[in-house]
Amino acid sequence: DVALAWGRAVKMQASSSDPPGSGPADIPGTSGLTLLMPDQELFPVSDGVMDEELPIPGGGRAPASQRVGSGGGIGPGKGKGALDIGKLEELKVENLPEVKDFMTIDWTYYAEKDRDNLKHTSTSRHKFRSPMVRLALDVYDSIQSWLALALVGVVSGGLAAMIGMGTDWANDLKFGTCVERGFWITREMCCKDSANLLQCPNWKSWGEIWAGGGRAEDVQLRSYVCYVGIAMLQAGYAAWMCKTFAPYAVGSGLGEIKVIMSGFVIKRFLGGWTLLIKSVGLVLAVGSGLSIGKEGPFIHVCVCVANVMCRLFSKYNTNEGRKRELLSSAAAAGVAVAFGAPIGGVLFSLEEVSIYYPAKAMWRSLFCSVVAAMTLQRLNPLSSTGKLVLFEITYHHKWKLFEMGPFLLIGAMGGLVGAILNKGILRIAKLRKTTFLKRFPVTEVVVCSCCTSLICYTIVYLRGSYMRLLSALFSECKNSSQDIFQELCNSENGRDILTFLILSAVILSLLTMVTFGNQAPGGIFVPALCIGALLGRAVGFSMQLLENEIGDVGIFEPCVSAEHCITPGIYAIVGAAAVLGGVTRMTMCLVVILFEVTGGLEYVLPVMVGVMMSKWVGDAFGRDSVYTAMIRLKGYPYLDNKREHHFKERASDVMSYRDLQVLTTAGNTVESLEAKLAESTYQGFPVVTSLEEPLVVGYVATTTLQRVMQKCRENPKVGGSTRCYFSAVEGARERYIDLSAWLDKSPIQIRETTPLDKAIEMFRALGLRYLLVTRGGQLIGILKKKDILEHIEMYRKGMHRRDDGDMF
Repeated sequence: DVALAWGRAVKMQASSSDPPGSGPADIPGTSGLTLLMPDQELFPVSDGVMDEELPIPGGGRAPASQRVGSGGGIGPGKGKGALDIGKLEELKVENLPEVKDFMTIDWTYYAEKDRDNLKHTSTSRHKFRSPMVRLALDVYDSIQSWLALALVGVVSGGLAAMIGMGTDWANDLKFGTCVERGFWITREMCCKDSANLLQCPNWKSWGEIWAGGGRAEDVQLRSYVCYVGIAMLQAGYAAWMCKTFAPYAVGSGLGEIKVIMSGFVIKRFLGGWTLLIKSVGLVLAVGSGLSIGKEGPFIHVCVCVANVMCRLFSKYNTNEGRKRELLSSAAAAGVAVAFGAPIGGVLFSLEEVSIYYPAKAMWRSLFCSVVAAMTLQRLNPLSSTGKLVLFEITYHHKWKLFEMGPFLLIGAMGGLVGAILNKGILRIAKLRKTTFLKRFPVTEVVVCSCCTSLICYTIVYLRGSYMRLLSALFSECKNSSQDIFQELCNSENGRDILTFLILSAVILSLLTMVTFGNQAPGGIFVPALCIGALLGRAVGFSMQLLENEIGDVGIFEPCVSAEHCITPGIYAIVGAAAVLGGVTRMTMCLVVILFEVTGGLEYVLPVMVGVMMSKWVGDAFGRDSVYTAMIRLKGYPYLDNKREHHFKERASDVMSYRDLQVLTTAGNTVESLEAKLAESTYQGFPVVTSLEEPLVVGYVATTTLQRVMQKCRENPKVGGSTRCYFSAVEGARERYIDLSAWLDKSPIQIRETTPLDKAIEMFRALGLRYLLVTRGGQLIGILKKKDILEHIEMYRKGMHRRDDGDMF
């Protein structure tokens, strides 16, 4: 019997070191009982007969302080006369706390468990006699992370390819269908053999099919009606799917990902059902022509893929800290498949998404991003060049020094426009929560789609795909392959073009304010890029008209010897980066993404200048990005690592102390602990020596204690009056339960005089959920992440904590 063998081993270990009759003063001459193996890790291992030479499951012998009594029994700490509650495998209880919805995880806890798991894995493999088996297990354990990253990259790239092709098809479906090759073929694939995309015999508009060759006015009107109707159907169905099947699939999802990466748990947000509905909804919502993009939600999709795939790997499935490292790599892969920018994706994950980012995560994120981008390139049927560059520019003209002034102006405009967009989006989001709009989310999307399609169809710049618009705005006039945008280069109608560029930017800004954040899935990356590109192109075109008007004199004197003086496409690139930076407050990663998107190495410096200027101007109107503002509006607990706080308070001024609930090392019974668990809503309890002299002994998680109590109740010989101790009792004759093994004996503590700013930095750097506040080693309160967030919010609103009198 495994239990008896284990008891004999413990008896031999304890008999030489535990003096008899050394029980506590209140229960002299009692004997001990440990109903569960006090194993700090409790990771499942194969059963076997334990002898004196084999280590205790978990990677080491029990310390002397945990060896109680001198009798036989199950597990270390069993005294003579202990109850036999079953075989060893029945005592395996996972010592990881249950991950509940809307709770905050403790990074340090899972980091410690990861280290213990490595020790346990190494120890458990010694039972295999064959060195080949041990070698195979070691190899699999070492490459498990890379297998997970490769799988996430391949699946993310495949999904991105399908969503991209589906979005193009849904967008083209509003205009017509391919009559020769099938309705499921996109316009570009249908007309790939035609010299002109606009005059393709294989493609028929809905007006032509409906009118049957009638008057041109009737064809245009019926095409207009079909365009609006199909767009409303697509947007409405996408919103209905999200509302009915996956409420977390709405919007961009990037704000919630930032919250999750900070340690907050939002169940079902990264589930498989959300992944499915988000993917299908993106195809319909973006294809409907709403002022949203699929590039931001790609990050949500890839993170969902990683969350689903991690269930296949034990290293990530049971460890929330490890899982978030995989999610960080998946976020980088999302940017890589969205823009074809693997390096920009890694920097994006580092700068915007991850709070805890170890050094090894950067290399793994790059690997996952490269695999995802290569998969997308291989599966994309429209990538005939074999390049990852999304908007490759064919010109490489040197920019002039006098153009730095317009670049700074564009950067300032981008920061101002970004701040206005953020304010407008936040204001409409508040109205959406407090007015009748929250009762009709699907109707709101349908009406928004109707207005968007009615307006955009009449404006040539906004009628088609936003990606085609960006490609035309970034390109050089003589090399523009988009025939529909040829008038961008017509200098004879310069004033009309400027008017339409600015008008299109204003209309798109208003539509983006109304659309972003509604029930349809979609992001703000591409709309912000389009707005900035339109404004930047307007500034560049103005400079070009001015140079043509006054000649190469004055500030344009350097253009005398240059073949090309002003290139409006450069201004469009700077403007796109400036507005997107003003909305999201990205800096370094945005510059790299724009470089990888365009391939214009010569224009990195103008883009950097524009992004920095946009950041400065935007911060003057508020330091929060659109995602941080939406996080605060939704009430998620998010400690922004970019904000600097200068508080005069100490940790003791903010900590919780009024309703502080603790457990003592002695004086507990099964019944009293169950009552404490039933009446408490906390995630854990500090354990102290006594209420009179509360010296900190450790910290125990609520879910762990609940599982131990449940296992104890399964033994019919355990009653409600059975004593429970959080410290070992030597020589006890009365049966008791030793809970010391499930106790975190090294919780992080700070003194009451610790400045609050320093405590905040500890929360950020270590990913903590709580800090124990002590005075002379005695517990006086607990500082939780929630307390800090509430204090920051009250400080932001100009409020202060009311003095309720003396703390003690």
